[in-house]
Amino acid sequence: MSFQVGLALLKAELGKVWARPILEITVALMSVMSIASIKPLTEIYGQSKFSVAFQSAVAESVSTTVASLLLPLVIMCAVLMSLSFARDYEQGMMQSLLSVPVSRKLLFTVKFVAVVLPLALLSWGFTLFFVGITFYSNPWLVLQFSFYALSVSFLSLMFCGGLGVLISLAIKRTLPSVLTALLTNFFFWFPTTINMEFALREGASYANYLCLTPYNGSLTFLNKLLNVGQVSSFSPIANSLQYTLSSGSFGGLVVFYACIVVVPMFVYFCRRFEIRE
Repeated sequence: MSFQVGLALLKAELGKVWARPILEITVALMSVMSIASIKPLTEIYGQSKFSVAFQSAVAESVSTTVASLLLPLVIMCAVLMSLSFARDYEQGMMQSLLSVPVSRKLLFTVKFVAVVLPLALLSWGFTLFFVGITFYSNPWLVLQFSFYALSVSFLSLMFCGGLGVLISLAIKRTLPSVLTALLTNFFFWFPTTINMEFALREGASYANYLCLTPYNGSLTFLNKLLNVGQVSSFSPIANSLQYTLSSGSFGGLVVFYACIVVVPMFVYFCRRFEIRE
């Protein structure tokens, strides 16, 4: 019974959050950013080295596409999370929803998933489509690599969405919540635009800080999963955390970033109002 109720709530929430023109704007933003990131394989390789070079090019293209999609994902996730929670408070809809005899945990999960899951699937879909049309000769390899993008995007969006909900629950007004969530997530996204090699020239501590920031950490995690950006052990940048920490370390870090904002505001939302099972 609760599953059917949750499914009905999710359907209603998806219709409200992704009503026109939100979906069209999101698709347009992601299309523009994805097109700009296309990098086909244009070099000539010997037959013995071609398969390795081709696999490396597909992996790098997946990484580049995900990195280019991060900004529209951050923007739309921050906006939609703020609208989903703060707008309901401001218009008095939250009080009506809280009077319905459903679990607060279910209500929160539905509102959170209605934003994060479609964005993660859109990110994966655009990555698969644009990398696929670039490297169409090996669709299985593209599909295999693009699945890494789905998990990394989902974890990044959990962090972004968690911040948006936390800000919305604190401010409870639509426009201030949207602006605050945008600025906050932009602050965390900005380090992804900084070239790590240039940062290392400024100092190892600065570069190590950048590689451990939420979105840069998630992109580093993706690169390690795809085996992108490996450097020689004799390189002067080989001792930085970006290259010495394992993919598991960065994966744990990204999960930690997601949980550190999602769990507290989930608990706050459930305790702020009486939980009904």
